[in-house]
Amino acid sequence: MRQLAAALHYKMKKTSIAVLLSVLVVACASTPSNTAPKNAAVSLLYVQTASSGTFEPVAGSVNKYRLVLNGVSPSVVYFSDRPNRMAGHTSMNDFLKRIGFGGKLDPNAAIDIESGAADADLIIAALDKPAYDAPSATLSYEVSILETPRAGLAMFSKRMDKRLPPRFGAVALFIDNAPCLNYGCIPSFVEVCCPGTRCTPEGGFGMGNNYCALQ
Repeated sequence: MRQLAAALHYKMKKTSIAVLLSVLVVACASTPSNTAPKNAAVSLLYVQTASSGTFEPVAGSVNKYRLVLNGVSPSVVYFSDRPNRMAGHTSMNDFLKRIGFGGKLDPNAAIDIESGAADADLIIAALDKPAYDAPSATLSYEVSILETPRAGLAMFSKRMDKRLPPRFGAVALFIDNAPCLNYGCIPSFVEVCCPGTRCTPEGGFGMGNNYCALQ
């Protein structure tokens, strides 16, 4: 995952979904994929891009902000290097519906700001309370700034900043898949798996015999 994220670093801010996918395909093909059982847990990173944004303090809170993104793409790119190196995209609505807000874990994101100040261009945050308006291409989250990245975002740990710019330009959010189901599943529940994956039967109908596979 570290190699794929590096291949995408700073290339994603001002490009179209088609270009992003082409970069991902090259990155996925550039290194050999390890052989793994087909029912191995899927590890994914999702990428959202926007042309500009703001951080607005949440009244009455010390560590919470409203992240407002403008010029948001209606598609969300995802990529994986486990169990196989693959890439694709899903709709913004599908992503927001299936990633898993409001559970025990919130999605965590590395907010990577292009052309930001050196001490305020990479923020790690937990995402909650999304609000998406497709006609205006606007997306917002309530975010809590984190001191330590989760395992899926560990490659960003050396660049973490604590200072938030009130306004910024082009930005990419790298979002982990920790909150959503990425292993055992029940096929009758079509939306149970992480965005970009589907429940695949494997010898039965119980959760132990089915797994979430990349579409």
